[in-house]
Amino acid sequence: FILFTLIFQSNLNELQPVHEERQYSCDECGDSFSQEQILIAHRHIHSGERPFCCNGCSKNKRLKTKQSLGEQDISDLFSDELSDVPCERSSDSDSDSGSDRGQQRIVATDTESESESESESDSSSDKSAGSNIEGTDTWGKLDKTPALGQFTGNPGVKQIPSDPTQMSEVAELFFGDSFFDMLCQETNRYYLQHREEYDRSYKVLKWVDVTSAEMKKFFAIIFLMGHTKKEYLKEYWSTDPFLEIPIFGKLMSRKRFEQIWWCLHFNDNELQPQSTSRLFKIQPLLNFFVEKFQTVYKPNQHLSLNESVIPWRGRLHMRTYNPGKLTKYGLLVRVVTESTSGYIGNLEIYSGEGKKLQETIVSVLEPYLDQNYHVYQDNYYNSVATAEYLLSRKVRVCGTIRVNRGLPPDLKEECKSLKRGETTFRRKGDILLQSWRDTRVVNMISTIHNSSMVDVQKRHGQVKKPVCISEYNMFMKGVDRADQYLAYYSLPWKTVKWTKKVALWLINCAIFNSFLVFKNLNPHSKLKYKAFLLNVAKAWATDH
Repeated sequence: FILFTLIFQSNLNELQPVHEERQYSCDECGDSFSQEQILIAHRHIHSGERPFCCNGCSKNKRLKTKQSLGEQDISDLFSDELSDVPCERSSDSDSDSGSDRGQQRIVATDTESESESESESDSSSDKSAGSNIEGTDTWGKLDKTPALGQFTGNPGVKQIPSDPTQMSEVAELFFGDSFFDMLCQETNRYYLQHREEYDRSYKVLKWVDVTSAEMKKFFAIIFLMGHTKKEYLKEYWSTDPFLEIPIFGKLMSRKRFEQIWWCLHFNDNELQPQSTSRLFKIQPLLNFFVEKFQTVYKPNQHLSLNESVIPWRGRLHMRTYNPGKLTKYGLLVRVVTESTSGYIGNLEIYSGEGKKLQETIVSVLEPYLDQNYHVYQDNYYNSVATAEYLLSRKVRVCGTIRVNRGLPPDLKEECKSLKRGETTFRRKGDILLQSWRDTRVVNMISTIHNSSMVDVQKRHGQVKKPVCISEYNMFMKGVDRADQYLAYYSLPWKTVKWTKKVALWLINCAIFNSFLVFKNLNPHSKLKYKAFLLNVAKAWATDH
């Protein structure tokens, strides 16, 4: 025992200097290290430098990976205690909200969806780090007004109906006979493919092929259901004098309505093995409406990009969860709208196929590239790398930005000392990064504005704000305005099939766009959205 104690004390005396001698200290934070090599690696945290490149994925790293470490490197790295190994510290808190909703978090409910979200975040962080390295020497405090270039978008209504004062004629621009013929063909085909299952469920009423006139009556009834909300479907055909609405029974029997609703379909199931798209079942309908949205009307120069949610709580690979939204579960839709009116110009339904965020942004903005459009978007979509790419495609952006999406380190430090009402900025070419403190710091990115301040009228007086924040608040409301109208007299009915939910949402968007085109063709009309819906329903119900 005495011999063991002597050996243990001698070994302890040899190890003791390793913990005491920390002669290498960091000038930034004051931390001390026992080896110079570890101090050099630690300094990469402050500088943002990523000097080591992975041979497998080509990503830059602050530290060498295990595959690239030699035997001597490994022994040097682990010869000291674990507290000396540099760890990445938490970044500055995100204080760039400034919009109506908080920081966006989309949590997909499928494994592949999660992988897409992770790939997007990894990509954005790597790009932002690269921007920091490049921008440290090029970001400056010299301001200028960007040369915006001539707008070549040619906005306005591109297809004029035969009688612009007739609401049904304007609605035909987005629907037409081809829409109803397609639905009739696919619905009748679906019945033939599932005849045995149908006959077991609906033995009372014999099936008759759906015609275009009958399909119009079917959707006219759905529009009327949006005007008169009831808890159960059967109540619309109730014969109770206190609940009865005679028009439903006159247009179509309840059994026939349920027949068409059960067989309503939008694509041929026999072609599905040839496609890998998760949106296969509604792809023809989606393509039809997107093409109509882009050709009937061209939006003005100011656009807003944001997301909308189609409510859905059932099991589905593409379903997302966003706790910051009023509708937390559903299908995520990226929507581009005209900022002033809310006209839906383009949309893309998230399908969990692994697209990176910048690819999604470029894809949904595809119809507006190379025309000098101005796009207002929030901090989920903005980054310095995305702004640089869109600038090369003649699309200028403005919006809030997160601190880890390319802000220079010196701007981050300067923001901490700002007082209420004060602002600071950095500029690199046409890209402006500006921070302004109100109740908290708001970080903005813009390729449209300079760093000047404007007076904004508030309830208790005037407040000076950066011009980019003032115009962001003015032009960012397009998608919210569209969602507001879509919620007034919403079409979606309870269903166990997500395809019908998406289809009715798309039809609702088309009716809303029809209303905006009618208002554009008849600027002196004071017609309300409710009256427009009712007139279209009447026209479809009486069409033979």
